[in-house]
Amino acid sequence: MKGIWWQKFLNNPYQYLLYSLLALLIFSPCINLNSLLYSLILKTVFLIIVFSIIATFKISKRDRIAFIFIAILAFVLNTFSGNSDNKYSIILQWSGQLINFLFMFFAVLLIVKKIFQEHQIKGDTLRGGISVYLMLGIMWYQMYTLIYSVDSDAFSRLVTSHQLLYFSFVTLTTVGYGDIIPINPVVMSLANLEAIIGQLYPAIIIARLVSLYSSSNLK
Repeated sequence: MKGIWWQKFLNNPYQYLLYSLLALLIFSPCINLNSLLYSLILKTVFLIIVFSIIATFKISKRDRIAFIFIAILAFVLNTFSGNSDNKYSIILQWSGQLINFLFMFFAVLLIVKKIFQEHQIKGDTLRGGISVYLMLGIMWYQMYTLIYSVDSDAFSRLVTSHQLLYFSFVTLTTVGYGDIIPINPVVMSLANLEAIIGQLYPAIIIARLVSLYSSSNLK
């Protein structure tokens, strides 16, 4: 039974990654970040997402162990940083967030490269393309969080972690409600870049994958 489950995972690695990302987006607003228990649950869910991403990599066992170690290190840094405003807590939190961002950045590059190298486009490949789109929103959220941790005036008002995640996806999809406005010049530039990528990625990457998937099914 265990072997069957593992074989299904190897055949559809992006399916579990997509489910994990959707779970984070759906349930994160229900998490009270002021509660240590619920904050730990949210960080654990993110760690599961990271493990799901690592599982999609076609890399050596040694490199896979290195990625897992880095992911656990970021989890530990974010967990022990807590919500304190003292200098050491902020350094730990910033370090953990930076590691998460760098991991997400390289993960997006590796998954996109892997998707383009696949000769046969399957349903799981489409799920991988959608997962990358969601990962882009999380990656920009991490950048906004990094900047906001050192500049509390980066936005038009004080924002929570949930609101930064919301702002990232509103910008990515170019909805732009305008309830949260970037003030910091770097954040403004990042928001512009996110909106551009949010339009180009579905129009170019997702459209290409769907076209190839449809063509392969017609043969």
